[in-house]
Amino acid sequence: MTTLDSTRNQTPFALAHPSWVRPRHRGFILGRLDEYWPLTLYFYLFPVWWVLGLAQVILFVLALPMLWQLVRHRDLRVPQGFGLYLLFLIWVGLGVTMLWVDAPGTELKSGIGPLVGFAFRALWYLSVTIACLYVLNADRNRLTAVRVTRMLAFLFVITAAGGVLGVLAPTLDFRSGIELLLPESFTEQPFMNALFHPRVALAADYFSQGASRVTAPYSYPNTWGNAYGLLVPFFIYAWFGRNAGWRRWVAPFILLLSVPPVVLSLNRGLWLGLGLSAGWVVLRRLFAGDLRALAAVFSAAMVLLLTLVATPLGSTIIERVAKPHSDARREATASQVIRTTWEASPILGYGGTRQMTGNFNSIAGGLPGCHQCSAPPLGTQGFLWGLVFMTGFVGALLMLSFLLWQFQLNARRVTSMGLLTSTVVISAIFYFLFYDSLDVPMLVTMMAIGLSAREHNRPPLLESLV
Repeated sequence: MTTLDSTRNQTPFALAHPSWVRPRHRGFILGRLDEYWPLTLYFYLFPVWWVLGLAQVILFVLALPMLWQLVRHRDLRVPQGFGLYLLFLIWVGLGVTMLWVDAPGTELKSGIGPLVGFAFRALWYLSVTIACLYVLNADRNRLTAVRVTRMLAFLFVITAAGGVLGVLAPTLDFRSGIELLLPESFTEQPFMNALFHPRVALAADYFSQGASRVTAPYSYPNTWGNAYGLLVPFFIYAWFGRNAGWRRWVAPFILLLSVPPVVLSLNRGLWLGLGLSAGWVVLRRLFAGDLRALAAVFSAAMVLLLTLVATPLGSTIIERVAKPHSDARREATASQVIRTTWEASPILGYGGTRQMTGNFNSIAGGLPGCHQCSAPPLGTQGFLWGLVFMTGFVGALLMLSFLLWQFQLNARRVTSMGLLTSTVVISAIFYFLFYDSLDVPMLVTMMAIGLSAREHNRPPLLESLV
């Protein structure tokens, strides 16, 4: 049978780094600053950006030197099928013309508010695109695959640590550095507060009394779950391999410590997504004739099951499954998004989100004392529904086509990097159904695509657009 990697290893991803991708040890974390310092600063200083209130915007700044390096690059390379993604970006740009167009059943937009939200989303799209191309075109002997995956694995460690902090100190609250500098009249606005105010946890009004959902170091519980689900493959890849050194001894404890935040996040989408990721890895490895991934996942599942049975975490899962308060709201929102977009703007969508003028006339429309139960803006509650509402069915189809292209491309690659990237991409598409992914999760996905394209020697720009 075909093997996923020619070198034996103990990780589910068959992690085996040939000599040319082994990093040079030039100091710990920031001691490795070189021409690729923008990525180094972004990932290894992410806790600092969070405390300063800059985690949601610092990538826009660091993308500028990355873009400058790309502009100076003589032989720019892009992932295969990148033409679809370019068309998607154009479609996003065309959405600016629809920001003030009336959407049936929603509040009419006016002023510059819609333009601010549009610009914010556009900057994220541009930044994650730049990061993808930056990794793809980097010298792989300097910005090695090991180095990139360890950056992403470090962010997983920070995500897990933030989850533990949210469990231990859910009421912790402090003003960020940027909030201390800007006037309260500006930072207290809902949109700005979500950007600049550090959140450790948010109250779960619909659940047990006093229950909270972890958020740190992100703005929302769902973002935490989305980031955790997409970063954990990189953590396993980079911290469990033979070349991981001391990380191999610490990694199991980090995963175990992250279990309570995963459960107490109440993110059912994350629970299902982790199962999907594990199932895909096992299936792919079984097709390759390798039973080690099955043994590893089975062992991890047994440890997890014992942990859930021996602690109150198991009852939390049972209670969460028994209280699916958001199901009706999510279904109604998705249905309304499809209906409103199809009726009035199926091609371009509406460029941004819209608030409904009423509710869903059900439990999803609001519960007394539950601010999380009211009808959400159309274009939220899942990146897929945001794509449909903000870019129309055409924009959504372009993005999904590009990602599915990347999935099938990497699913056919008989390398550990191909398996890693296909796992991340299929997980990202799954999370689109539940989470708004345009921030760190989309960055992680695009960097995985860029890294895999580079490691598999993609052709120059003009040969890769189709």
